[in-house]
Amino acid sequence: MAQTRMVTLADGRELAYDEYGDRDGTPVLSFHGAPSSRLDAAPAHGAALSMGVRLISPDRPGMGRSTYQPGRRLLDWPDDVAELADTLGIGRFAVMGWSCGGPYAAACAARLGDRVTAAALLGSAVPLDLYGTTKGLLSDDRILLYLVRRAPRVASALLRVTIADASEARLLGEMRHSLTGPDRAALAESGSPHQAVGFLKEAMRQGTRGCLQDYRIFGDPWGFELEEITVPVQLWEGDGDHTGPPDYRDFLMRHIRHASLTVVPGEGHLSLLPHQAPAIFKELLG
Repeated sequence: MAQTRMVTLADGRELAYDEYGDRDGTPVLSFHGAPSSRLDAAPAHGAALSMGVRLISPDRPGMGRSTYQPGRRLLDWPDDVAELADTLGIGRFAVMGWSCGGPYAAACAARLGDRVTAAALLGSAVPLDLYGTTKGLLSDDRILLYLVRRAPRVASALLRVTIADASEARLLGEMRHSLTGPDRAALAESGSPHQAVGFLKEAMRQGTRGCLQDYRIFGDPWGFELEEITVPVQLWEGDGDHTGPPDYRDFLMRHIRHASLTVVPGEGHLSLLPHQAPAIFKELLG
């Protein structure tokens, strides 16, 4: 089990992170999905250890153990990441983002210059304002995207009932019911209900406020152009991932200059990192 550590940022906020893999290895920063937490990188620990990767997974503000940041925007994240890397004595690093963490990896690739060596976007979200529609997203995501703007108290209540206050066994059952075969298998491989759903429960350790903010950012313009990214970007998708339409990867390929795409047969959304971490790290490390 990774030990959670904290760094204090220049504005006084605390940023929590876990480290996996090889403490003396090549640094890769992993950005979690939504709602999720630093714990969702844990399944890649073994691959990181065997491949000499120092995998660092921070909680975003208001989620897990990181301090809430009022008025947060997507483009605030690269500054937090730069401070974290400076504190850890890391000069250059690769980034990866899973699902709603993809935009945060893309933002770092666009705004941190040559500090970022490469980026991997795993089943990534896209800028919805430019894509033009939320069609193709899961119904749960579309509902929350609507509620966080029109009825935030209802959105908060929904997250409390379905995740924060739900028992681990009930939450696991609901996840199994809604997921495809590859992702159900990945959950089963996690072990106990506590291990399987811990990354979700941890997201709401401080309540729902940080997760609601993350969903607002999910629906907002990203604040930069994908064409600004000049580092190599690997797009990874499972062919059994139905959390977003296949057009998402086509959109990203059109707008990111140095992008390559790997579609993995038989993988879903949750299963991609646990099963493909060695290949993902191999590409990130060049």
